[in-house]
Amino acid sequence: MQTPILNAPDGSPEANYTTLHLQARSAVERCIGLLKACFRCLLRHHYCTTCASKEVCLSDISVCRKCKQKLTFGEVNNRGLGFKIYVKCLCGTLLIKSGPLVNNGYEINRRIVFSVRLLGVSREGINLFCGMMEFGFGLSQKVYEGVIKHMHNSVEKLFKCSCKKAVDEEKIHNEENNKPLLNLRISGDGSWKKRGYSSLYGVATLIGYYSGKVVDLIVKGSYCQTCTYYKNDQNNINYLLHKDEGNCAVNHTGSSGKMEVDAVKEMFLRSEEFHGVRYSTYVGDEDTKTFKALLDVEPYGEQFKIQKSECVGHVKKLMGTRLRNVKKTAKIGSKGKLTDVLIKKLTNYYGLAIRRNCESVENMKKGILATYYHLSSTIENPRHHNCPPGADSWCKWQVAQALGENFEHPPPLNPEVQKCILPIYEDLSRDDLLERCLGGHSQNANESFNATIWRLVTKHLNCGIKILEMSAYLAAGIFNEGYKFVLHCMQDMGVIIGQQSNKFANVHDN
Repeated sequence: MQTPILNAPDGSPEANYTTLHLQARSAVERCIGLLKACFRCLLRHHYCTTCASKEVCLSDISVCRKCKQKLTFGEVNNRGLGFKIYVKCLCGTLLIKSGPLVNNGYEINRRIVFSVRLLGVSREGINLFCGMMEFGFGLSQKVYEGVIKHMHNSVEKLFKCSCKKAVDEEKIHNEENNKPLLNLRISGDGSWKKRGYSSLYGVATLIGYYSGKVVDLIVKGSYCQTCTYYKNDQNNINYLLHKDEGNCAVNHTGSSGKMEVDAVKEMFLRSEEFHGVRYSTYVGDEDTKTFKALLDVEPYGEQFKIQKSECVGHVKKLMGTRLRNVKKTAKIGSKGKLTDVLIKKLTNYYGLAIRRNCESVENMKKGILATYYHLSSTIENPRHHNCPPGADSWCKWQVAQALGENFEHPPPLNPEVQKCILPIYEDLSRDDLLERCLGGHSQNANESFNATIWRLVTKHLNCGIKILEMSAYLAAGIFNEGYKFVLHCMQDMGVIIGQQSNKFANVHDN
């Protein structure tokens, strides 16, 4: 029985042999598929009274080369989607493996589990697909868990390599921008498997500022199915072994909101050990819990102070929240006053004022107040002193002044609205807040990565921490390197990478 040679060096005779072997096997599989399409009685567990006669069976169109007798075909030793084909005649019985083996297991089982995990599908989904497509009964729990264990080990190992590459890339960018080589600027964010404050699992991620790639992540979980099962029988030998072997899935105690705080703190504490770098600037949202925890723990000692930068997108949302609150409390949401349309416009103007002047606190403050006074102006009292002058200004009054033309002011903000929102503008243009907005930082990369995680492990389906952890590692690899990372994981698992897999990865990444 000829089998392919796995992991052969490119261009070697063994690699050429494996390529030819795969092409020959593909041709045989297509031939068998055509025979099954024509003669449905060849399908497993299929019976049809119209085509069950011996004349149309594969055994009736095949004869043994030696004894010249008809051959009998069948399946034995089914293990997941892999099996052995027996060919029987007067000469004896020949057993043929349906595909290559990897560590005494069929490669097809690893391939299908890996593929459906990329779709966010578990064992039940595999078995449903196999049953409806007449492929058999699918995978047993034991086979599935064994493949998941190998997959988790491979993905975790390659994820660490990918993070190391991302850190090295950040160092290069630091050197190019005349920044301290080993002091990295990163953005951090958390995401939870369930909305609200009752999620059992959460993921916290750190992403490099220059490369936009994941440099570290931690999955937190506060639930263990085995511990819950033996909750009232903690003297059971299985429970005691579970605890002694360190198999408990719980790695977090406390509220779900605290998961992000603890995870980010842990990643800062291990940055020097894992990557040999320190995170000098933390870009986060307006929530101060995480940054306060970093200041309290002092991961790099008393002499090294971590700086905080705000995500401009979250600061912009803060303006919208404050305006909606004052609309509700002051009851100024009627027509012609602080409507939802006006709130959206004021929020966008506030965000633009920060982004367009992100190199100077003074210019940011001037730009923010310019939007307020611009909308409060009238013909009798034009208040455009903070608006940028010149014919290319966004302020039409300043454009008209530069061109020597007349300008007719639109109706100003309602006086009651002006009075209620001025304190908000003054508060959100404080120096300490705007200093943290210098540079115009954003957490868009973190938000994009969070979406990638929940595409691989959907929120509406239950899963354990191992599946979530594996999916997060896989998402990070895809986020950093594209589907080339997926091919590396398949190769590490012993799954044969064929022409179509390579083609898909190349097309998708390019």
